[in-house]
Amino acid sequence: MTLVVDASGGTLRYARLVDGALLASTSMPHRGVEPEEWDVALGPLAPAPRRVLVANGAGRAFALRFAEWVERRWGVRVEFPVATAAVGGIHNGHLAPDSLPVDRWLGLIGARARVDGALVVVVVGPTFSIDLVDASGVHRGGYGLPGERLMREALHGQTSGVASAALLDTAAVEGVFGVNTAGAVQQGARLALAALVDRLAGALAAADSAPRVVMTGGGASDIAALVSGAVLLAPDLVLEGLACVARGGSA
Repeated sequence: MTLVVDASGGTLRYARLVDGALLASTSMPHRGVEPEEWDVALGPLAPAPRRVLVANGAGRAFALRFAEWVERRWGVRVEFPVATAAVGGIHNGHLAPDSLPVDRWLGLIGARARVDGALVVVVVGPTFSIDLVDASGVHRGGYGLPGERLMREALHGQTSGVASAALLDTAAVEGVFGVNTAGAVQQGARLALAALVDRLAGALAAADSAPRVVMTGGGASDIAALVSGAVLLAPDLVLEGLACVARGGSA
């Protein structure tokens, strides 16, 4: 059994890969979590994993602590994939391929395993990333910007009147319209992100061919509802990319 772990967001998301099949995922917080909690959540896994692959976006300290725990618990050395020039039908277009964040790279690999043709792959989290892949599998580039929460916090932090009004009420939305201050701030951020997805999907369609939008991350459904075209929601996309790496070799 292989254990694949996504530590690229605010949670630790993991799933087992058994006989090539990715089983259902489970999640737990990872910030401030002590190894004793890993003992409870992960320790009872049976059979014990023979390989452990981690998409690490949680920093070096987490990686060291988790690797030490895995080696002590199961006697296995953790593998931390990084982005490379090409894998899984995707050719990395980043000027420094290994500097592309691993969650974005694995999301591209997972999306290509699901969908042939051009892709717009969106990771929705504290940050919001979009990567474009043409029909031949060439990664044309990507974008990173603040996610909805960071947008709202930036606005609140710089505008005392908006902040005081927004923090007094629960967001109220009717259709696409924010009908109180909190709703206007929330919906404005979501619409801005959705509009960027539409804009880039249109640009890729004009330059190459109409892409499929694949979206993952905790707030994906909120943004997907405002995108004009069809969106494929894939909550375990990073884990799916890790599974592809585990099946086919190094990333």
